[in-house]
Amino acid sequence: MKIEKSNMAENTYEDINLEPDVGFDIRFVTMKHNSPFHWHRELEILYILNGHATVRMDGERYELNPLDAIVIDYAHIHEVIYALPQTMGICIHVSRQLLRRYLPDAGPMAIHCTGQRILPGEQEYYSELCGCLKELTVLYVNQTQTYQLKSTALILKILACLIEHFTQPVTKAASDAKTGNMERLEQICAYVDHNYGREITLQEAADTLGLNREYFCRFFKQSTGTSFIRYVNQVRLNYIYQDLLHTDDAVQEIMERHGFYNQKLFYRMFKERFGCTPREARSMAKDNPYV
Repeated sequence: MKIEKSNMAENTYEDINLEPDVGFDIRFVTMKHNSPFHWHRELEILYILNGHATVRMDGERYELNPLDAIVIDYAHIHEVIYALPQTMGICIHVSRQLLRRYLPDAGPMAIHCTGQRILPGEQEYYSELCGCLKELTVLYVNQTQTYQLKSTALILKILACLIEHFTQPVTKAASDAKTGNMERLEQICAYVDHNYGREITLQEAADTLGLNREYFCRFFKQSTGTSFIRYVNQVRLNYIYQDLLHTDDAVQEIMERHGFYNQKLFYRMFKERFGCTPREARSMAKDNPYV
């Protein structure tokens, strides 16, 4: 059975549609939401409820256990892998417009908050942040009549905590350069997402974007922390992973459907990325309510 690409989870650049009058979105995330390196224009807050997740960002690897949180800044390149067999968390996206609504005169800033990198003086505020996320999870599950009011109040409290205790100012030049880089990276990721099912060469990708091959390779590695060819294979792996979880098709058929023909490389990268073999992933997903 073939799954149409339009029904698959987002794999590269995420286009989060937030209601302008609300300015944030809350959703459950599980193993099926794995994604290779991507970015979005919204602030992302990930709070793990059970299981385990790995986040790669800025060349660093962060391991999240139950009740751990990580904040991913606006337009920040990252990837997330949720462990099998049962991992669940809540993912919150907050628009820049919501922040500007309450801080119209704030200059460019960088937000950095991860449970694994909390400094001694930040522990109190990190605990406050996690307390708000825990309360927000309960609100999201129950969805009472006053849910929107209470959740908005908590989101604003979380933003205030982040801005007061986990931000650093950045120059406008650095902010503008980052925006330009993200726009170029968005073009690259969109190109890969439309062509990953066939062989893609470095030269072809660089030519398509009007870039010198050497500059293209250097730019992509500096932006994502991984090589372009490895990223293409990660995109393929993510689509293959989805088909393994949601179809009964043979592994070989799924591999070739998504442009992976080197079987040895496939099995090595799959286990490296997901911590299990394709057969084990399919077995753990069977009758799993999280999938």
